[in-house]
Amino acid sequence: MSQSISDPHVEEAEAVPPTPMAIPPQPVRTHIKILVVDDEQEVCRTISALLERNGYQVRTTTNPHEAVRLVSQESFHIALVDLKMPDLDGIAVIEQARRLDDHLGCVIMTAYPDLETATSAMRAGCRDYISKPFRREELYAAVDRMCRAMGLIYTNEDELNHLIGGRIRQARLARNMTLRQLSELTELTTSQLSQVELGKNAA
Repeated sequence: MSQSISDPHVEEAEAVPPTPMAIPPQPVRTHIKILVVDDEQEVCRTISALLERNGYQVRTTTNPHEAVRLVSQESFHIALVDLKMPDLDGIAVIEQARRLDDHLGCVIMTAYPDLETATSAMRAGCRDYISKPFRREELYAAVDRMCRAMGLIYTNEDELNHLIGGRIRQARLARNMTLRQLSELTELTTSQLSQVELGKNAA
């Protein structure tokens, strides 16, 4: 039996007896990179363990300046950022991080949620927030909402192939390129490229 993870910022949900049901296809999350920024090391460890358990790639830091540096050096899809941190608060971290990468999806974590905080966070480019202490289900739900809003979660590899293939086709047509022209740039045959665009082969 796996050991439960406890933390003052993450509440345990009441146990619910499992009911027999068909197992749905598992979403693909292994490509999603998340940065967790909180000045409390235990919070970082707890959130990292929970998200990695769901298949995400996670980096953590307790230093807000280090968080900005990481965004400048690596590509992250989502950042979970604590609001109250010494020297540089969460709003400032989000503002600086999104200047480096305006595609970064940001979620603020705060023990003091109010309208002013929410307004400031949204102006900084934050798309959601989590109130501390939060249950693991609330953490999962917030990250899942962000992933789905950004089009990051796919139900299976076939769906991923179709989505990527469709985007490749759109990009090619937007540049008025033929399959033959793309073939000359990619070392793939026109037949292979056609299969990729149709989602029948992995891009």
